[in-house]
Amino acid sequence: MKVAGKDQTISGETFEILRAQILAGDIAPGSKVKTQEVAQRMGVSLGALREALPQLIADGLVFVEAHRGYTVTPLSIDDLLDLTRVRTEIEVLCLTWSMQLGKLEWESEVIAASHRLAKTVRAADRAAVSPAWIEAHDVYHAALASACGSPRLLLIRKQLYELSERYRKMESAMARDRNPDDEHKRITAAAIDRNIPVATQLLSSHIERTTENIVKTMRKKISDTARTGQPRLQGRKPPARTARQPKRGGSVR
Repeated sequence: MKVAGKDQTISGETFEILRAQILAGDIAPGSKVKTQEVAQRMGVSLGALREALPQLIADGLVFVEAHRGYTVTPLSIDDLLDLTRVRTEIEVLCLTWSMQLGKLEWESEVIAASHRLAKTVRAADRAAVSPAWIEAHDVYHAALASACGSPRLLLIRKQLYELSERYRKMESAMARDRNPDDEHKRITAAAIDRNIPVATQLLSSHIERTTENIVKTMRKKISDTARTGQPRLQGRKPPARTARQPKRGGSVR
């Protein structure tokens, strides 16, 4: 017997699990989503999975093609550059409005998040970013935007931030050519001083520098795979899609 609300709950949980796995890279970019296999692995019905997939498509994490089925949206340099350009504008707007509207509570939240991030170990072996640092980093950037006064703008910001996270982890494989802790401290100081020109410039540079490093990593991987004959990083280019605001937030700087 069908229980009212139960199917919606299961499909919602299925969406959240698949979304988290895609954002974390547990489901590889460009890989096929074989519905029967995924449903069996997750222990859910095909109906629940099919209800979850349109939400993933709306979030830009999956695309569908006639006669080809569902595919996890691949990573590409063009997509990263476009994503960074749009995300930078949104992050800067959120920070600007927060500096204009934020009260003492906002300042306290930003300072606390900055302190937590500075005290959190980034990576024990410098080969990968720790989950604790990623969480602290998420909280910090969300705090900067939190007083903008626009729930709609914050939803857009969260979606762009999470999509950027699919790329940001690539920077950890590179030699350190920057001091992100210092960058965060300088952004915090300028934000608390309500110095809009300096704070927004620092934030823009912070995001763009991460993207520059990731692009270097991606180009190197493309070059390496071209020599070895392995599949290229970008995969197939997805069809045009319309982004939707996400249901929840998640972690490129």
